[in-house]
Amino acid sequence: MLRRAAELDPNSHEIRFRLAFLYHKMNFREEAIREYEATLKLRSCHKKALVNLGNLRTDARDLDEAASLYNRAIKCAPDFYAGYYNLALLQRDQRRSLLEKSLTLKPDHFGSMYLLARTYYQEDTGKGLSMMEKACNLKKEHAGCLRELGELYIESRIPDVARKHLKRALFLSNHPVERREIRLILQKLDSKEQGK
Repeated sequence: MLRRAAELDPNSHEIRFRLAFLYHKMNFREEAIREYEATLKLRSCHKKALVNLGNLRTDARDLDEAASLYNRAIKCAPDFYAGYYNLALLQRDQRRSLLEKSLTLKPDHFGSMYLLARTYYQEDTGKGLSMMEKACNLKKEHAGCLRELGELYIESRIPDVARKHLKRALFLSNHPVERREIRLILQKLDSKEQGK
């Protein structure tokens, strides 16, 4: 239906974008790229087309082109968090400021909060742990986040809090390999505690 609509109205940037997005979701990358580019020819500052095309370029390891697209998205729509977040994934030297900007625009964005927590943790353990707690609270059922939080507490030598998060992650996880790994982490933690 979208292809037919694009034939009937070839100058509609919205139809082109929706077609590109559908191709993207269906993993038809070349078709998605073609339609995102068609969208941008019709509307050069289509923020979502810029970011999504940037994501496809990132997947193809064309990182300079991806960064250029994310920067264009930021210039076109400085109030759109996704340009900052995706650029932060590529530019480590600016990661912190880009993620902080992303969170000012969308305070409940899990990806920005999670990555910023990892960034803070390397600089300030307490701040990183606090931010990771907030990230995991955004997605209370996210076993992977809770597992990582537990592991960070182990690194920080706070075993009781680590155990609490790891047990919650074990309870929530449906993946047998992840469950086994969490059990092993808990067993190591218990054996260290018993060895004291």
